[in-house]
Amino acid sequence: MDINLEECYQILEVDELAELAQIEKAYFRLVGECLKRGEKERIETIKTAYQTLLNHRKTQQQEESTQGQKAYEQEITNGIARALRGMALMIRVDATVEYVEIKIRGSKPRQKSTILHLIYEYLRGADNLQHTLVRVTALKTVKTHFWQEDINLAPDRHNQVYANDYILLQEGEKTLNTYVLPIAGAIALAFSYAEVLTWFIGMWVHEFGHATVAWLSGYRALVTFGATITTLEKSNFVYFGILFLLGLTLYTGWKEKKKSTMIIAIILIILQFILTWIVSYTNYVTLMAFSGIGGEFYLSTLLIIAFYWRLPEKFYWDFWRFGAVAVGAITFFSSFTKWHNIKVGKDNIPWGTLWGGRGDSGGDLNILNDYAGWTTTQIVGTYISLSNICLAVIIGFYLYHLFKSRPELWVKIRRLFP
Repeated sequence: MDINLEECYQILEVDELAELAQIEKAYFRLVGECLKRGEKERIETIKTAYQTLLNHRKTQQQEESTQGQKAYEQEITNGIARALRGMALMIRVDATVEYVEIKIRGSKPRQKSTILHLIYEYLRGADNLQHTLVRVTALKTVKTHFWQEDINLAPDRHNQVYANDYILLQEGEKTLNTYVLPIAGAIALAFSYAEVLTWFIGMWVHEFGHATVAWLSGYRALVTFGATITTLEKSNFVYFGILFLLGLTLYTGWKEKKKSTMIIAIILIILQFILTWIVSYTNYVTLMAFSGIGGEFYLSTLLIIAFYWRLPEKFYWDFWRFGAVAVGAITFFSSFTKWHNIKVGKDNIPWGTLWGGRGDSGGDLNILNDYAGWTTTQIVGTYISLSNICLAVIIGFYLYHLFKSRPELWVKIRRLFP
């Protein structure tokens, strides 16, 4: 018996807007009435009408569900496409009961970190996301992929899977690389109003500037308050002792695969050899005089950029680097400001020594002027140039590590220049 939908509604005495529960209720009511009246033939008609409407509603629900899923997938696809805009990637989203899979084509293996960070950033703020598990797959071919990671957005952190750890473990370092240097600059600016404290910190960096040159040149040196005491004769103990320490540092860096440590050790070994065996005593005296204020620039710069280095575990650098970057920033900012003020005539050249006053001929700048023959203009110009070079190095290191830890910034910058 073929019955159209309109007849089915009439037979069951319901309208087209009736819910399945209402249709089912009407069906059982009519069947009951027919049984009481003995109208068995009509029961078959009612059953046919009921089954027809039931199949129709199920088909209708399936179509609505399919359309809803497609709309959901398209919504997520559009969101991911916006998040990855500028990377020229093809994106497809497939939603299952258990998870949403984001398939990406056209990516390169080295883009994994960038893609995961941008997607994770979008997912955390997506109001339309109905799943807590998201699988990200970077396709190589139709059947193979470069990599695949799961992101679990469940509230329970203990149930989160590897991709969250892969991303979240880098969040702390990203934050440090972004904000530590600006914060250190702000601290240096605040300390500039406490001149005595700034001078005290910078004084030790100044003296270590002298001492490091003496040690690398093979001379004994003792850093004291406001002075560095050195011997007049070279010491094999100092040379080979420091060489041994540098060699041990090189070996430790190689063993722990710390490239920055190895590079620094090799540079210092070469520099030590040159200063000890090649540089003349006259040039050593000049270099010693220069390295006090010079150290305020290049040593403070090294303290700042060393924040980004990975040194051997026994150095406990992950802890000490915070103090080092603060000391470096305070010293550098103070010296940079002072010498640029000297250049424009707002401050005086620091002739003499702490203990002997401005007239002490043993002062660093006095030696450069009297012994090495540097003019006042040369002295100021040299330290200004050194300060500018060091500033460029600091900014360069900051930007390099900023973009290294936040590769998605390149994508966001490219969006500004379509």
